[in-house]
Amino acid sequence: MKKTAFTLLLFIALTLTTSPLVNGSEKSEEINEKDLRKKSELQGTALGNLKQIYYYNEKAKTENKESHDQFLQHTILFKGFFTDHSWYNDLLVDFDSKDIVDKYKGKKVDLYGAYYGYQCAGGTPNKTACMYGGVTLHDNNRLTEEKKVPINLWLDGKQNTVPLETVKTNKKNVTVQELDLQARRYLQEKYNLYNSDVFDGKVQRGLIVFHTSTEPSVNYDLFGAQGQYSNTLLRIYRDNKTINSENMHIDIYLYTS
Repeated sequence: MKKTAFTLLLFIALTLTTSPLVNGSEKSEEINEKDLRKKSELQGTALGNLKQIYYYNEKAKTENKESHDQFLQHTILFKGFFTDHSWYNDLLVDFDSKDIVDKYKGKKVDLYGAYYGYQCAGGTPNKTACMYGGVTLHDNNRLTEEKKVPINLWLDGKQNTVPLETVKTNKKNVTVQELDLQARRYLQEKYNLYNSDVFDGKVQRGLIVFHTSTEPSVNYDLFGAQGQYSNTLLRIYRDNKTINSENMHIDIYLYTS
């Protein structure tokens, strides 16, 4: 009897350390799998830069920043953002509208995003890095405890387990970018997402979907990037899309053909 009880408790403990199946489905309603872009349609430069962005490059992460400075009306310039970077001092954040800027300019904000220097236009030349979105309000946006986001992942229709620690946030309202950066890093590490076929990059198409209980879902074609360099590859985050982290989960669909 004691052995049976111990076995049951061990099973429960192991289950809680991985992402459960949460309101998932084997196919996304947002984008048909046949419409997903194939990895072979990306140029080699773009594929290499996607790998660099999501796996190797450090991210801009900070809390409780404030700035009234701008370069253009759809930007906010954070002077002295980098304190120990080899090249950059300032961070120029670009949004797709002035309305978004007005929500954050002069307010206490938190930042989490992928930044780049090559082809960054604005600020002090060679001393300013650029980033699209990645901004949330600081005040009254902190969870009482860190949120670990459950992930459902299917590879060619077969569900694979994803550790529950893979994607997490301490924010009530979080940018999709923050969650997406963490998820794609895992996909690169586990599945060589942005490797070429020669270097064991077996995944040929993919879709990531961010679901919440109260808002429309947000989805990205994992190989749907435009252009070759960070200034265009990262433009999907320019809308600074945020979602409520409560009762949310992520669905990922990967295909090897």
